[in-house]
Amino acid sequence: MASKKSDATAVSARFQRPGFKDPRLLIGLLLIAVSIVAVIGILRLGNKTAPYYKANHDISVGEKISADDYSLIDVRLADAENLYVSEQQGIPEGAVATSRIASGQLLPSTAVSTQNTDGRRLATVTVDSAYASTLTAGTQVDVWVSAKQDGAGNSFADPTVVMEGAEISKISNEETLMGGTGKSAVQLLVSEDALGTILRAINNEEKINLVPTDFSQKG
Repeated sequence: MASKKSDATAVSARFQRPGFKDPRLLIGLLLIAVSIVAVIGILRLGNKTAPYYKANHDISVGEKISADDYSLIDVRLADAENLYVSEQQGIPEGAVATSRIASGQLLPSTAVSTQNTDGRRLATVTVDSAYASTLTAGTQVDVWVSAKQDGAGNSFADPTVVMEGAEISKISNEETLMGGTGKSAVQLLVSEDALGTILRAINNEEKINLVPTDFSQKG
């Protein structure tokens, strides 16, 4: 009889609700808490934002980047965070744009440098505004020059290419007090080798034509 009572007591003990001091309950609660914290951490990591620089307006190739040119915006870039300039990285003093940066665009790390466009120099040529409207900053053009023929009035020699793949930095319309002139100034990033020839053509009022590189390749 005593044996039956002891067996019943053992069975009853096994089915009793665990108390707060029961190790199994404590371990279970601890595992649940760890799981909740881990999930929250993963969600926060996935939604993490950081301040990055964006352009307040179009920034031309070769243009110095000053504080008025950019502002901070909080964005979530995940794996692309190293492709753009963050507040933590900062913009170095004397930085210039090595490629065109459009208004509202995040500043690409590869487009901000203290080196001025790999040794290229700026040269400004004048073209008809109607033609300039078909060009955009950041595109590449071949520079063709037609030299004046001596003693032939307004006659010009056949055009020759003085540089291939010059990059357009900026385009602006020329104006006087009376209004527009119908001409536009196109700033080009040109190599040192071609700079002298292009400047001589400008000074001698020779004909300069800009042909988009993709068009010339198609032709």
